[in-house]
Amino acid sequence: MLRESLRESRKRELKDEIFLQALRLFKERGYQNVTIEDITTACGIAKGTFYNYFPKKEHVLLHLGKGQIEILRESVARHARVRNVRKRLKLIFKDLLARIDREPDLLKATIIEILRSSLLVEEEIQLIAEFELLLTPLFEEAAAAGQVSARWNPRQLSSFLVGTYYYALFSWLANPAQAQGDVIGLFHTHLDMLWNGIANEGGKD
Repeated sequence: MLRESLRESRKRELKDEIFLQALRLFKERGYQNVTIEDITTACGIAKGTFYNYFPKKEHVLLHLGKGQIEILRESVARHARVRNVRKRLKLIFKDLLARIDREPDLLKATIIEILRSSLLVEEEIQLIAEFELLLTPLFEEAAAAGQVSARWNPRQLSSFLVGTYYYALFSWLANPAQAQGDVIGLFHTHLDMLWNGIANEGGKD
C-alpha cells in the first residue's frame, strides 16, 4: 500500500514538473514555438514519458484548469469553519486567484490557446460545470443560515458566481492598468455587488 502511494506521488510530481517546465517555455518562446521535444529536453525525459501524462501538447494547458479545481477543493475544505459564507467565498477565491495574480501574461496566453481549440473548449466547459457543483453546497448553507434569500436556487447562484469570476478575470486581463487594483480585489468588488442582490433582507450577512 505504501509503495503504491509513493508511486502515485512520484507520478504526480513528474506530471507537475512537465507542466511547469512547459509553462516556462511557453512564456519564454510562445506556445506555438515550443515543441514536445523542447519540453522533454527541458525535463530530461523521453517523448514516451511525456505521452504517458499528456496525449497532446494542448493537454498541458488543461492541466492548469484542473489544477485550479484541485486548489478550489482544498480551499473549500480549509475554510470550512468560516460561518459567514460571503467571507468564506472571498477566502476561497483569494486562494484560487493568487497564482493568476502572479502570472497574468501566462494566463492570458493559456486562455487564448484554449479558445483556439474546440477540444480544449469542450473540456473547459466540463471543468466549469464541476466548478459550479463544488460551490453549490456553500449557497445551500448560506440559504439555510439565512444569509441569502431562500427564493434563489443554489445551483443558479453558483452559476452566477462562476460567471462573475470569469467576468472579473477577463476584465482584469483585458486591461490590468484600468482594472482598479489586482484581480483578487476586483473579484471581491463584484462578489459584494452580487451578494447585495441575493442577501436575505433582515437576515444574517
